[in-house]
Amino acid sequence: MVPFGELTKNDRQSAPHKADFRADLEGLRAVAVALVLLYHAQIPGVSGGYVGVDVFFVLSGFLITGILLRERSATGTISLANFYARRARRILPAAALVLVATVLVSAIVLPPLRMPDIARDAVAAGFSVSNIRSGVQATDYLQSQLPPSPLLHYWSLSVEEQFYVFWPAIVLLVARGRGALGRRVGLAALVISCVSLAVSIWLTFVNQPWAFFGLPTRAWELGIGAMLAVAGTRLALMPVRAAVVLGWAGLAAIALSGVLLNQNTPFPGTAALLPTLGAGLVIAAGFQPSGLGAGRLLGMAAPRFVGRISYSLYLWHWPLLIIPAAAAGVIPVLPIRLGLLGVAFVLAAVSQRCIEEPIRRGRMVGTRPIRNLAMAAGLMAVVAAASFGVAAASTANLASNAPNPTADTIALNKLLDRAEIASHRGASLVDLPATVDVSVPTALDPPLADVQELPQPYKDGCQVIDSGLDSPPCIYGVASGTHTVVLFGDSHADNWWTPLEQLARQGGWRLVTYVKSGCSPADLYQPRTGTDRVYTECLAWRESVLARIAALHPDLVLASGRTRTPLVQPDNTPIPDAEAVSVWQDGLTRTLRRLSTSARRVVMLGDTPNSQYWVPGCLSGNLHSILACATPVSYAVDSSWQTATAAAASAAGVSYVDPTVWVCSSSPCPPVVANFVIYRDSQHLTTTFASALAGRLGAELPELGTVGRTPTG
Repeated sequence: MVPFGELTKNDRQSAPHKADFRADLEGLRAVAVALVLLYHAQIPGVSGGYVGVDVFFVLSGFLITGILLRERSATGTISLANFYARRARRILPAAALVLVATVLVSAIVLPPLRMPDIARDAVAAGFSVSNIRSGVQATDYLQSQLPPSPLLHYWSLSVEEQFYVFWPAIVLLVARGRGALGRRVGLAALVISCVSLAVSIWLTFVNQPWAFFGLPTRAWELGIGAMLAVAGTRLALMPVRAAVVLGWAGLAAIALSGVLLNQNTPFPGTAALLPTLGAGLVIAAGFQPSGLGAGRLLGMAAPRFVGRISYSLYLWHWPLLIIPAAAAGVIPVLPIRLGLLGVAFVLAAVSQRCIEEPIRRGRMVGTRPIRNLAMAAGLMAVVAAASFGVAAASTANLASNAPNPTADTIALNKLLDRAEIASHRGASLVDLPATVDVSVPTALDPPLADVQELPQPYKDGCQVIDSGLDSPPCIYGVASGTHTVVLFGDSHADNWWTPLEQLARQGGWRLVTYVKSGCSPADLYQPRTGTDRVYTECLAWRESVLARIAALHPDLVLASGRTRTPLVQPDNTPIPDAEAVSVWQDGLTRTLRRLSTSARRVVMLGDTPNSQYWVPGCLSGNLHSILACATPVSYAVDSSWQTATAAAASAAGVSYVDPTVWVCSSSPCPPVVANFVIYRDSQHLTTTFASALAGRLGAELPELGTVGRTPTG
C-alpha cells in the first residue's frame, strides 16, 4: 500500500485513484454515514450521531491533500483545472439529481408557501453556499422558527467544496517555496488548523450557529486530515502493536462521540476534538495494516459497500426523512423511519452505479476539464431554473383578492364581543363558540405571500437579536410627545408594537421600545439556544433596560413575554417543568415590582395562544379548510402559566390584561378570523391582525387617548 505523502520515484506514474486506495477508509466512510443516518432517524442512543460529518471532514482533508501531493511529486505541478474538473465529476451530478428530485417532490406533497424557501435552499446548495445560508437562517430569530428544510444537509457539502476551492491553491502556492514539500504543506495545514480551532472554540460560545456552519471554524478538521497525509511516510514506520491500539482507540472515540454527545453539547468547539482525533487515529493506524487492527473490520465487504455508496446515501436520506414528516405533520414512527432509510439505501446504490461512477470515470462527459466545468455550470443552471420555476408554479394560486381592513375589523370585533361574553373573559375557555369550517378566504389580510411581514422595529434594528446587548434609539409614535409609553419584553411583546404605535401616534404619545428576541422580561435564567450555557446576554440586556426605564420615568409601561419557555438555574441546570411555573411567577413579580417604581402605571399583557402549525404554510396547503390548521385550546393555552402571570401582576400591584380570547375566539383556536390571518408563524401575530386589535388594546390603556373600538354595526 502506498503511503500518503510524497511518492517514491517508482510510484510516480501510478494512477491517482489506484495509488490512494485504502479499503479501511471506505469502511470508515460507512461508520461516518451510519452515525449521521441513525442520528437523523432519531434512533435511541445515538444522540451525537452528527459527528459523522466531522469524520467525513477529516477524511476529505486527508484524501484531497494526498491527491495534490502525489500530483505535485509526479508532474512537478498541480493543475487546478484538472482538480476542479475531477471534483465536478465526483460531486455535482448526484448532488444536482437529488436537488431537483427533492424540489419536485416537495412541490407535490408540501404546502406551496414552503416552495420559495426550498427553491432558495436548492440554489444555495447548487452554488455551494448552503452552509452560509444555513448560518444566516440559524442566527435569524424569525427564520430559525421555520420548519427544517429538506435540503439542510447540503451545508456540510458546501463546507467541503469551499475547502476544495481554497486548499489546492494554498498547496500550489506553498509548493513554490524551498525545502521539503511535505514539510511546507504540513506547516501550512498546522497554522491554519490552530487558528481555525481557536476561532471555533471561541465562536462556539459566542455564536454557535456560525461556529457550526462556517468553513473558518471547520477548517481545522480538514486540516487534521491534511497533516496526516503529509505524515504518511513516517506513520508507515510505526510499530504494528501501536497501530493496532491506535486504530481501535480511534474507532472507540468515534463511537463514544456518537453516544455521549447530544444536541445540548456546545459544538463544534472542543467537543469536536473527540470524533476528529478518533478519525485521525484510525487513518494513522491504517498505514501499518494488521490482522488484529480496526482496519480489518472496516475493510470487510459490508462496510466497504456502505462506504462506497455513502455520498449518495448522505444525499438521499435527509429529504426522505424530512418530507414525509413535514407532509404528515408528525414524525413517523420508528419502523417507518427505518423503512425510509431502507429506501435511501436503494436509491443510493442506484445513483452510485448509474450516475456517480459512469460520470466520475469519464464514460459520459469525458475527462477534459473544459467539458467538466461546462457540465458543472449547466447543472447549476438546471437546478436554479427548475427550483425557481417550480416555486413560481406552486405559489401561483395563492394570489389574494384585495382585503377590506375596515369591514374585516368590524367583523372581527363582532366575533370578539360574542367570544368574550361566552368565555366570561378569562374565567374559562370551554364555552367558546365552535369554529366553523370554511375555505380560506380569497381576500386574506394579509395575503399569504405577504404574511411574514415584520413590525417596523425589526427593520430598524430595534428588535435585539441573540448576542446583542444594546439597541439604537427606538422612538416611535410622536417623538416630541410630552407623555411616554414603553414597550418591554421579548418578541411576543413585539406582537403588540403595531397597535400600540397606532394608539401612541393618535394620542400624541411617544413610544419607546425595548425588545429582545428570546429574552423574557421576568427576572430569571434561560438557556442560550443552541449552546450549553446560560443566556447571559439576556441577563445583561434586561438589567440595562430596567435601568433605562427607571431613568426615563415613563407614564406607562406595557410588558409582555412568552410563557412556557425553558428555564435553568444559575449553573445552567434545567428547571423541571413542574417547578418552572412558580419560578416564572417569582421572577416576573420581581421585574414588575421594579417597573412599578419607575412608571406611573404598569400593564402586564399576558402571552398569546400558540398554534401547533406553521400557519402560513398550513393554510397554503389546505385552502379548502381552515379547521385543518386549527389548534385545540388545550394545546394553544396553558392555564397554569396564565394564572401565574396574573398572580405575578397582582403581587406586584400592576394591571393585568389577558388577550387570550382576542386571539382564540372559538374552539379549536382558528388560524383565520374575519379574513385576518392570525399568525405569521406558529406564535407571532401578523401585523394586520395585531393592528385590528388596536381598539381592544386601547380600551385597556385609556390614558393613551381614544382610538376606540371600530363600530360594530
